[in-house]
Amino acid sequence: MKIITYITHSIVEPWHFKPEHAAIIKKELPDAEIVICESEDEFVAALPTAEVVLTWVFRQEWFAVSPRLRVISTPAAGKDYFHVVPPGKVTMLNGHFHGEIIAETVVGMILGIIRGLLPNATQFSHEPWARKELSPKLRTLRGSNVTILGFGNIGRWIGRLLKPFGTQSIWGMTRHVDSPRPDWFTEHDSIFTIDTLDERLRVTNHLIMALPSTTGTDGLVGSHELELLPKDATVTNIGRGNSLDEAALVSRLKKGHLAGAVLDVFSKEPLEGDSVVLTCPNLWTLPHASAIAPNYLSLYASEVAKDILRVYVSGK
Repeated sequence: MKIITYITHSIVEPWHFKPEHAAIIKKELPDAEIVICESEDEFVAALPTAEVVLTWVFRQEWFAVSPRLRVISTPAAGKDYFHVVPPGKVTMLNGHFHGEIIAETVVGMILGIIRGLLPNATQFSHEPWARKELSPKLRTLRGSNVTILGFGNIGRWIGRLLKPFGTQSIWGMTRHVDSPRPDWFTEHDSIFTIDTLDERLRVTNHLIMALPSTTGTDGLVGSHELELLPKDATVTNIGRGNSLDEAALVSRLKKGHLAGAVLDVFSKEPLEGDSVVLTCPNLWTLPHASAIAPNYLSLYASEVAKDILRVYVSGK
């Protein structure tokens, strides 16, 4: 089996595939030949002999020069990442390993707001001793209700990491209410569908959005949904920017109707300097970076090796 990789990034070092990542794949697939490409030209030149490609980029016209291709895999989580139509013999794979990294980011986001770290570092940075300003804002995570929109792999990881903090309830929204319950669920936790979203939002302390962009999620959280949240609720979005009305969120935050929000994803990326989210004092942003970590590609390599093996053994 010949595996061609073209996973490079000029800015984010953890997104650059190296021999150490190839070695992880070789442990699972010892007979594989793995070629690491550092440029698009090198990658395209190698495609005629490739059976598997691991890449950030693939163009429709490249299928014509890839007669042996069976698998295209990207570390990206979103199924909307590639805008290509593969031949019937080619299986497309996406990463499912991001949850354990993103979940840590989300825990940090929420704690940063309710324990005052983010407001103290930004809103009150001009105050040498902002105890008076901070004290009304401080809350505990223990005893809170958490609603997670998008309860797939990432959403479940988020719930798993939040549960030990003593959250009262974790409510995960999926398209199918009969989805399996995680083994860490208690009697207070549940899976629900969008039909009961409004009643959940009314008693939600922390709303976490982990939605994809491929399942009819455009504008799912807008003015109506945000108005249902309690005044001290937080909003976090690490899914896709299409699902949240950013202008409505900014309006609610500026009126003091929410405790704060952290966004990692946006309707338009990268953010432009005049974006409304950058001028809202109780809204904090990350540059679509919630999954960045030193072990990013190590996790991917371990996962993709098993995925490749599954495709070749079962044809799925």
